[in-house]
Amino acid sequence: MTTTPVPAPHSSAPAPRRRGRVVALVAGGAVSVLLLAALAQGCASLAGGAVLSETAYREHLRYTREAGENAVRRLGIDPDSAIKRKEMANASCMDDLGMDPDDVTRDRPTITWTPDFGGAAAYTAAVDTLRKEWSARGLTVEDVPAPAAGEPGAGLPGVRATDDHGVELSLRPDRYDGEPTLTADGGCVRHQGYLTEW
Repeated sequence: MTTTPVPAPHSSAPAPRRRGRVVALVAGGAVSVLLLAALAQGCASLAGGAVLSETAYREHLRYTREAGENAVRRLGIDPDSAIKRKEMANASCMDDLGMDPDDVTRDRPTITWTPDFGGAAAYTAAVDTLRKEWSARGLTVEDVPAPAAGEPGAGLPGVRATDDHGVELSLRPDRYDGEPTLTADGGCVRHQGYLTEW
């Protein structure tokens, strides 16, 4: 009697191939998690971040105003004598997607001053003064390139920095009329209530 040998059990996949599939599945899962995290971060950005209470927003307004006034004073000028305007509403700070509840408002508090420097040399000295002042405070200072020939404020470079409260300070020519302008920009902020004055 002849016996037929029993075939050896067939393995489903060689070990290296199996490991490769496991690694691919793990990597795919990690990428999916990272994509979901990025999407969540993007949604939070669209939502506009945390909502400040009315009290906290008033504090932010105070910080914004004082940061600008201190910069103007550093130039030896009385802030009240050079103030140009205060604004809250800004077209770049709107709830275009309807993310905010009814009791939440978005505002961008901004104050501008137009000191009279009396000439390009005095203006350039003021830019240097603020650059040194802000650098000494440990702020990251950026140079703002001068507008090109034929543009308002041509040839006048500027300077900007963001302080510890998130207020962007800048001295540069106004983009419309070229007049040297010091600005304190409090950024786009979501807050409770609706303030019309500050």
